[in-house]
Amino acid sequence: MIKAIIFDLDGTLIQTEVLKASSYAKAVHSITKGEITEAQVLAVFGKYVGLSRSEVVEGVYKEFLSAFQKHLLGLDSDTIQKIIIETRLSIYHKMLKDENLLSKHFCPFNLDLLHKVSNDDFHVVLATMSHLKEVERVITLMGITDKLDFILTRDDVAEGKPSPEIYLKAKTKLNLNADECLVIEDSTNGIKAGLDAGMHVFAVTNDVTRASVHSSRLLKPKYIIDNLEELNSIIYGFINTNM
Repeated sequence: MIKAIIFDLDGTLIQTEVLKASSYAKAVHSITKGEITEAQVLAVFGKYVGLSRSEVVEGVYKEFLSAFQKHLLGLDSDTIQKIIIETRLSIYHKMLKDENLLSKHFCPFNLDLLHKVSNDDFHVVLATMSHLKEVERVITLMGITDKLDFILTRDDVAEGKPSPEIYLKAKTKLNLNADECLVIEDSTNGIKAGLDAGMHVFAVTNDVTRASVHSSRLLKPKYIIDNLEELNSIIYGFINTNM
């Protein structure tokens, strides 16, 4: 029996993955003085969705290594990655202060599911690779703080997704078995984490993650939801068959 629904945040409840991708693209474009275009960064960003900040930065650094070394001549890799982080965070935090921009990136069907399962007395948990300060800003704006049993962030675990650590920790805090938990994710790294925790996993795809989710073949097609208008009926259909 399903007793808890565990939601990812970025790309699942709000399209911050799009904003994050854009912030990295703008940062790389700026640091390389236009040599690397924003489009080039966006084209490879999908493989890093769902990873921790340090892992994303390391990946982006390696993708465009020669350009970074050219424009930041003489600096070691740690220093260059620190510059990438600082430049990107400055851009992203400005985005997070723009309530109008954030509200345009809410995922209405996914949020509707969150409200519905909360109203139906399921446990509702947020498990995200974002850091707590950023998470609190976003969920306050979305008005879902009181709908959540608790929040787990990158600050609560030693290993980020695709490690199952965050989902295993959620299971322990809920005092439930893995098969009593249903995960809603959007990225391959998140899907891997949920599956390796032994939980039921559904993917809600978006423009950033859709191709990689399908090509990964981690989930059977019936567990991948591209048309989000069908989300409630699919999830409740699954719940009702696992009573």
